[in-house]
Amino acid sequence: MYTQHRTTPLPGTSLSYHVTEPSADGTPVVFLHPWFGCWQFWTSTMEHLAGRPCYAVDLYSPAAGEWSADAGPATLADAVVAMLDAEGLDRVDVVGNSVGGIVAQVIASTVPQRVRRLVLVGTGASTDGALPGFARAVDRWIEVGRDGGAASRAAAEDTVGMLFTGRPDAPTWETYVQAVLRTDPAYLAAVLGAARKLDLRPRLERITAPTLVVRGSEDCARTAEHAAVLAAGIPTARSIEMPGAGHSPMVDQSARFAELVASHLDEDVPAPTAGSGVAG
Repeated sequence: MYTQHRTTPLPGTSLSYHVTEPSADGTPVVFLHPWFGCWQFWTSTMEHLAGRPCYAVDLYSPAAGEWSADAGPATLADAVVAMLDAEGLDRVDVVGNSVGGIVAQVIASTVPQRVRRLVLVGTGASTDGALPGFARAVDRWIEVGRDGGAASRAAAEDTVGMLFTGRPDAPTWETYVQAVLRTDPAYLAAVLGAARKLDLRPRLERITAPTLVVRGSEDCARTAEHAAVLAAGIPTARSIEMPGAGHSPMVDQSARFAELVASHLDEDVPAPTAGSGVAG
């Protein structure tokens, strides 16, 4: 799949993103990857959405500049909105996983008129109740980053591997691991720390976009309760659980996930009332 690499300037740094078919018809789709994931997590989904303009954001890219004044989901949301402005995108669909899903919630609750449809994957409105194994891994990253330590390959592999239930092929795996190793550990830690403090539950009612909440049944970080809070708090939301999938089902079950996303984005009728279901 061919993508165009573009950047949007930010105060002291910039935001990078990769675009497919920018002149295509249809509502543009913005993809926001998980922490310890990367923009390439969305490759299969973007291929499935051929014919739509797709924008896969590299949320690690601001680490290459002066980010220390303010790093967190709210700042990243501002950066994505700056990208929308630079690209002349008035209204988009947004798909976000984990921290990317937190950023997506901030965008959809801050500028709801800019978001037509929303997909939240393996995420929640707060990190309260995160599963202990993943929470401990996040704590280790925050501690190492704040102390000025460097990320080890073993730590990167362990954390990346927690995001899905099966290991991808060797070249793909290496792409994922290198994306983490190339990023400033202090930046990774700063965003994680900010995400830990953010509670978006009071803001969910501001989200007007019909929303699909997706959780893998084997998610190592987020519980069914996290999905239920999103589905209940967002006025036009429904939740789906994908059996056998992990924290990042676009990697675990790429074809099924892409079908769910495409169906939600293409749906012309009003979204169902809040509820839940299982994706077969």
